[in-house]
Amino acid sequence: MKKSSLLLFTALLCFSGILKGQSVQDPDSTSNIQNAEYLEGDLIKFLGSNTKYPLEAAKNNIQGDVVFSFTVNKNGKLENLNALSFVHVLLYNSSLASLNLLENEWSPCKINGEPVDKEYLLIYRYRMYMNTQPPDYKKRADKLFEREKYEKALKFYDKAIEENQYDYTLLASRAKVKEILGDTGGAEEDALESERLHNEIISVVNITGIAKTVTRRVEGRQVRRF
Repeated sequence: MKKSSLLLFTALLCFSGILKGQSVQDPDSTSNIQNAEYLEGDLIKFLGSNTKYPLEAAKNNIQGDVVFSFTVNKNGKLENLNALSFVHVLLYNSSLASLNLLENEWSPCKINGEPVDKEYLLIYRYRMYMNTQPPDYKKRADKLFEREKYEKALKFYDKAIEENQYDYTLLASRAKVKEILGDTGGAEEDALESERLHNEIISVVNITGIAKTVTRRVEGRQVRRF
């Protein structure tokens, strides 16, 4: 009897959303901006449940971000859909397939109550992990912040932002830490970037694959499967 490694692949759909009908106050003006909102249900839940981690991509540990831009016009219609960047065509195709399932019914962006055309970014984040869960750097950073261990908290916010550069809440949190530590320039830079992302990104969809290796006794040669 020989030991064989069996690789089990589980796709976990983790959803996070940004700018779902929220109001944003522009610090340089008195304009009140209400961002566009998808009218046919929960946008993040819909996209996440209809996006698959391509099996071939998972087998070859292909991961990365797919970034789309589109405009929601003042009549509540999505137009000018473009892929700004993607690491592999398999991830692009999977992302586009879920986007194409959307109904074209939106509440447009409004500035001071007036509907306007507005361009947004939508990001799909594909990540693969082997025998481990995704690291929760944000949770660790938040706990360190609560305990006033600001230097250590900053290091974990740095790791969290390196893992997810599109999460504006991480930048806002890091700005607070930098301010406390006396880095006013860095704090201002993070705050401005946080506001920019908050205003430009309509949603981030996390598609996470977990591969687990299981050892078992079998006759014959070693077998690896997904």
